[in-house]
Amino acid sequence: MEPSDLEAVAAAMRLDHSFQHTYRCSSSRFEFGNRILMPLSAFDSLVDKGVESPWLFELCNLVTGKTSYCGVLEFTSDEGFVLLPRQMMESMELEEGELVTLTSASLDKGTFLKLQPHTKNFMQLSNPRAVLEIAFRDFCCLTTGDTIMIMYNNIKFYIDIVETKPSLAVNIIDTDCEVDFALPLDYEPPQEEQKKPKVLQKQKQPIEEVTVKFKAFNGIARRLDGEPVTEHVAVDDDDSMMNAKRKPCGSNKVVLGSNVIQSQEDSTGEPSRKGRQEETNMKKEEEKFQPFTGRSYRLT
Repeated sequence: MEPSDLEAVAAAMRLDHSFQHTYRCSSSRFEFGNRILMPLSAFDSLVDKGVESPWLFELCNLVTGKTSYCGVLEFTSDEGFVLLPRQMMESMELEEGELVTLTSASLDKGTFLKLQPHTKNFMQLSNPRAVLEIAFRDFCCLTTGDTIMIMYNNIKFYIDIVETKPSLAVNIIDTDCEVDFALPLDYEPPQEEQKKPKVLQKQKQPIEEVTVKFKAFNGIARRLDGEPVTEHVAVDDDDSMMNAKRKPCGSNKVVLGSNVIQSQEDSTGEPSRKGRQEETNMKKEEEKFQPFTGRSYRLT
């Protein structure tokens, strides 16, 4: 027998061990997952053909040509009908009573899944991986490009199957898969805050502190003899306290800081009558005050 004949016989044997049948579809009592209900005759056919379990099938929409993979839950549907979960009917774009073809398939066990939630609310769950682990009990296989729906706390979450490894459709029954998440469909990158133009603030010039300079002898001048002062002394603010400019107002002088009145002499050098009178008054004052005039005592 030629090699080409052997290949034809092997292909015929494989076809003989495969299951393929066309049914009308309808919604089942289940809402989630991808496990379907088949008629009892399908069970007999699978056993007769020796199809290996787990029994997985390629489901094809004969109207649109869209395909996906599913498993069987029970053999309790009416003859000629298969019942699909409502979410799977929506995903496959099927209407009640439309024709679908089921073909037995053998899928590799999945090792990697990349999922994309439709909303960021799913990623905000306390433990989304644990939620998936429980939800995947309603699924026996996953197909790249499908959209599945899961329920948690009475909230429906839609998730796209972005990638599966090692093939486009994988068996997830009793297997550990690495799961990765793509950014949710409603994800919005944080917007950069618009930089407001900096308003050039006018630099306020420091207010010069007005310092009060010390002015020496800024009071009213008085003469010791009680005579009116005929000379005005002005102190310049910019000069030190010791540099006082005296403005002469006549021939008399007042010496600041002295208790001695100088006798003025005229142009001939003789003391004036007023000067002699002032000197006499000073001597009388000195005679009246005699310090330490009491008796002295010794301590011993």
